Amino acid sequence: SVWQSIGTLPEGETMGGMDVMAMCNINMAFMGVCAFICLFISEDFKSGYAKNLFSVRAHRGEYVLSKTVMGFLCGVLMLLAYFIGTLVGGAVSGLSFAMEGFTVANLVFCLLSKCAFMLVFVSIFTLISVAARAKTWLSVLGSLGGGMLLFTMTGMVTPLTATPMHLLITLAGGILFALGLGLASRTVLRRTAMV
Repeated sequence: SVWQSIGTLPEGETMGGMDVMAMCNINMAFMGVCAFICLFISEDFKSGYAKNLFSVRAHRGEYVLSKTVMGFLCGVLMLLAYFIGTLVGGAVSGLSFAMEGFTVANLVFCLLSKCAFMLVFVSIFTLISVAARAKTWLSVLGSLGGGMLLFTMTGMVTPLTATPMHLLITLAGGILFALGLGLASRTVLRRTAMV
């Protein structure tokens, strides 16, 4: 089925969808965003743009907010591109589009939950990237490691059988992580030298 690329089918779930193959699908886009954010923030520090920005105009909180928002938008676009690619690839290869055990509404809530959950990962990646500053390799490794702590939960909180409750949980978690880790990122920027 084409839907196996979006999530684990309800009849195929083992251990709550936590086997390795259940996570090798659209959920890998969460880790793909890591490279974007780490390169994006690291380049600001390498080029001296961040130092110039903080000394001339912007506050550190505004910087963190802008990187979080842009990372979130990038992540949502990656998820949508993956979904569209899945539909096109499934149609070209002749895979089944039969929805067994879930409905179109469940699929919509699944995608919306994944988009909301992206905010959690973006907040983690932003914090680690501003802490590593110009060290791209450190920010990528740290972000991948930090993201892996929550990666196994992705299949459970954003299943194909998602309901409005899943969306509410991921949205609340995303907002809490964005606020908490955003404040931590701002604190890290305030206490470190921009050299």
